[in-house]
Amino acid sequence: MKRSKGGLVLLIIGLVFLILTPIWKWALSPMLVKLPDNINSPSVYEGTLTLFVDPNTLTLLPADMAVKIPLTINRLDTSDKAKYTSSIAVVEETVDAKGPAGKSFLTSDKFFALDRSTNENVAGHGSDVDRTGYSVLLPFGTEKKSYPYWDDDVGRASDINFVEEETRDGFKSKDVKVFIFEGSGEDPMVEPPFGLPDKLPGSQIKALVAGMPGVPPLNLNDTEEYPITFLKGAEALVAIEPRTGTINDVDLKETYSVDTSTLGIPNIKLATLNYKQTPESVAWNIDNNAKNFGLLDLAQLWVPLILLILGIVLFVPGLILFLRPPRA
Repeated sequence: MKRSKGGLVLLIIGLVFLILTPIWKWALSPMLVKLPDNINSPSVYEGTLTLFVDPNTLTLLPADMAVKIPLTINRLDTSDKAKYTSSIAVVEETVDAKGPAGKSFLTSDKFFALDRSTNENVAGHGSDVDRTGYSVLLPFGTEKKSYPYWDDDVGRASDINFVEEETRDGFKSKDVKVFIFEGSGEDPMVEPPFGLPDKLPGSQIKALVAGMPGVPPLNLNDTEEYPITFLKGAEALVAIEPRTGTINDVDLKETYSVDTSTLGIPNIKLATLNYKQTPESVAWNIDNNAKNFGLLDLAQLWVPLILLILGIVLFVPGLILFLRPPRA
């Protein structure tokens, strides 16, 4: 008994499309979705640096005389195309913090090497620090869980934890889903903050603690240099657009202090830095991320859906024709 050749052809083609559907969805699509080589992402933050120590004399200021410096922080992430490979992206991050009258207060220029598929930090490849975890972005398809997030100041990654889901508006894009993560901790710093020395003479340490109530005189040699451990504490709220893993909003509170635990006295708070991304910068980032949604939909949704539909449309009739008894 001969079966329908046309039905067999439709059956085979439909089966091929059905097999390709999960292969595209779970294997090919993730290979196609990767960091581009045309990253150009500016962010603007506003905040306040509060100094509790005179930076010139390194003596404690009275509580009511703490110095508050308003800051506007401009950050720009751009692709360094010359250092790109098929699997590694290199992103240059420039930061310029300006104080009153637009005077530049602090600048930095860093290079991050990232896996183009996972967005994780990788060592070498033109990065200036061998980082682990994540930094510039979280992964494509960010999940509601914890992620290790790198901090150059302390030279390690600490977990940021999922808190809740919200929606944010851009100038054009509305109700865009974001995941809120929070993280906190206090760790020794790799380098002293604000250009401070890593050692101080005993006389300077005595002068520094002299303004602390209830602290007895320290038994230190005035001329001997003592190594100083600086601590950075941080409390962060970070909004992530989960499809791209992009950071859309940051609210950060940092505390800088001297670790004096070996002296048996409370740590000395030097400064705090509180800053938050401006609403205009958040809205721009939301719109910029939304430009990628169409390509992501094509790769992650429409192509596998079309393959599935074609597979069903061809497979079912093909099966019916193939199983139909031949005419006498």
